Amino acid sequence: MNVGDVITSPLESGEWHTIKLLAIDTWPDGDTFHCLCYRTTREKPTVDTLATLDVAVYHAPISADGFRQRGEILCSTAIGEDELVGFIEYLKMTDFARYLQVSGQNVEAVVSMANAHYRTACALDDSGQKVEAIGEYSSALDLFPLFFEALDNRGLTYLELGDVDAALDDFTQSLRINPSGSTAFAARGDCLLRLDQLEAAEQVFAEGEQRFPEHRAFHAGQLAKVRQRLRHRGATEISPSASEKKKGPWWKLWN
Repeated sequence: MNVGDVITSPLESGEWHTIKLLAIDTWPDGDTFHCLCYRTTREKPTVDTLATLDVAVYHAPISADGFRQRGEILCSTAIGEDELVGFIEYLKMTDFARYLQVSGQNVEAVVSMANAHYRTACALDDSGQKVEAIGEYSSALDLFPLFFEALDNRGLTYLELGDVDAALDDFTQSLRINPSGSTAFAARGDCLLRLDQLEAAEQVFAEGEQRFPEHRAFHAGQLAKVRQRLRHRGATEISPSASEKKKGPWWKLWN
């Protein structure tokens, strides 16, 4: 079976599952087919009915074994750009170098454009235009999803706007890309604390004491705060003083 093949196979339900093979990855434990998947049909499709099939999923990685055992090649056709959109988006999030190769883009040009959006976002952020800054950080990330500095700054901006859930998502993603990021690590703990996910916050700050000795005092202080709230869960938390509100945390990325 080769790239471009349209393959159909019977399901236990009696319906037919049909895919178009977009790419093949070979691994020691077996091959993976990257597929465009059509909606299942009651009748076995033919070359003549192929054009009437509706796309169900534009990309799915599927083990090759099942298709090789039960699949039948209906035909082989060239892959159109519109058929690659799901595969390209998948590569963008999982294998950026391959994404650039498949999409025919230049890495220097992409990174340069992402940096331009990032610098614009920082300037907007500094001038107090938070919503506009988030838009520019998002543009940078759309170009370069591995841009963890943009994720950190966007997360901090979400936090300033009170959208703690969105901030938590950004810091979590940043740590997947850059596990040693002290900014995202501390800010993620702060999000969990604000969301009253105290057990999770306790784990973060306890780990932070050990992983980031240069910020041990911060993590120790937050850990003490979390454990106090755990002991007195449900009690009203005392609001920070005016002086505490004015002081920026060490992990804020001032630009």
